[in-house]
Amino acid sequence: MAENTLYITDADIATLVNGKTSRDTIIFLSGPTSLNTPLSVLKANDVITVNGSARYLLDNGVSPFIYVLTDSRFLEQRRDDFYAFSQRSRFTIVNRDVYEDASEEDKRYLEQHCHIIRPLYKREKGGFFKKLSLNWIAQRNPHIHVRVPLSKRKRLVGFSTRISEGYCSCHTIAFTALQIAYSLNFERIVFSGLDLTGSCTRFYDEKNNPMPSELSKDLGKILPFFAFAREVVKDMNVFNLSDDTAVDYRIIPHITPDQLPGFASS
Repeated sequence: MAENTLYITDADIATLVNGKTSRDTIIFLSGPTSLNTPLSVLKANDVITVNGSARYLLDNGVSPFIYVLTDSRFLEQRRDDFYAFSQRSRFTIVNRDVYEDASEEDKRYLEQHCHIIRPLYKREKGGFFKKLSLNWIAQRNPHIHVRVPLSKRKRLVGFSTRISEGYCSCHTIAFTALQIAYSLNFERIVFSGLDLTGSCTRFYDEKNNPMPSELSKDLGKILPFFAFAREVVKDMNVFNLSDDTAVDYRIIPHITPDQLPGFASS
């Protein structure tokens, strides 16, 4: 596939927007509190899910709207799961790392069946010229918001409101999913399982999963991105279902399931 046709386009985004079936979206993550989100709510809204979290949805009759993967290790180590999750979701989005690290056979599948997004940078730290380039891009592109520190030791923060222009990474796929959801013009974006507390364990069985979470040690790098997104994207209606979260409710307000379509009181 030619470089200029590899990545997701505005036309692809339009296809995703036209495929929506609800005004709100649930970003279903792997934090333990995800299991507290009623299935009726998940079934009534378009669900964006990530990594191994998709298994719970599929086992409970919820067909994901979008399956997202940004860790190439998952495709390498849990290839059968990736194909099952991708094929049973309406759309799949992976990042450039997943594509570039894939086998030739898997690359053909990704090219034919998935949308690929590109990061705007590799690391949040970097030299003068990288920072200068990012600052230049952000000044000329209304969809790219980046705050570039002068110090080489400090980390930039960023947020993309249009994933066809690239996305900003920050050590958690939750932030990537947020940029995807915003790009698709959902009225409300609701996190399920955005916990980031303790050792940041996942709710699903990891006995055969050789991919330990690194979120706890990266928390200090992650939280500034959510704060920055809240600061610069004034019209973003994002909420958090988690009642055990490291993300301040002043940044992402708390919401309860009874405030969402599909809630059925017992």
